[in-house]
Amino acid sequence: MSQPKEKSSILLVIAGPAGSGKSTLCERLMTEYESVERVVTSTTRSPREGESHGVDYYFFDNATFDQKIQESAFIEWAKVHANRYGTLKSVIEEKLEQDIDLVINVDVQGVINFKKAALENELIGQRLVTVFVNVPDFEELTQRLKSRGQDDDAEIARRMETAKWELEQWKLFDYVITSTSKEEDYAAIDSVLQAEKRRTKRLA
Repeated sequence: MSQPKEKSSILLVIAGPAGSGKSTLCERLMTEYESVERVVTSTTRSPREGESHGVDYYFFDNATFDQKIQESAFIEWAKVHANRYGTLKSVIEEKLEQDIDLVINVDVQGVINFKKAALENELIGQRLVTVFVNVPDFEELTQRLKSRGQDDDAEIARRMETAKWELEQWKLFDYVITSTSKEEDYAAIDSVLQAEKRRTKRLA
């Protein structure tokens, strides 16, 4: 008689508009669970003081980044201001094969690329879980962006325009969390993690 495996790792991809709290959820999961790690992504920007290659980011020069694009090494990549950022397939595959749970927050376009990768890669397809953090009140979202104190009015306006499109994409995701408070949002994402860890398709 066959028995289910004791555990199986998942790749939890969280997206939502700026100010939805997705970064906070990722950080909280890593704090609460020793088994959950952040996906270390790649960038062409220079390391800041105290940052290490392979720990904070994989730091590549532009030529190396270009080569990896040509090799289809990235699940997704994007240009942000003057630098580029990307997620290496090999990094995710290595961790999932070690049964390490991974969490990453990306933009909605990034999730679309993760879902494409899941169709082409059996391991990623088996472990991928996508969650959209929804903030239905535009006034609330604007206030959250202002309270962070990170962006000027022009940048906030740009982010809100982007949010209009992002908020319409929720049907692309496996789960939707409507953001209310930090504690309620975390309880929701934790319940997703616990349920997905117990899906029979991952324990066969």
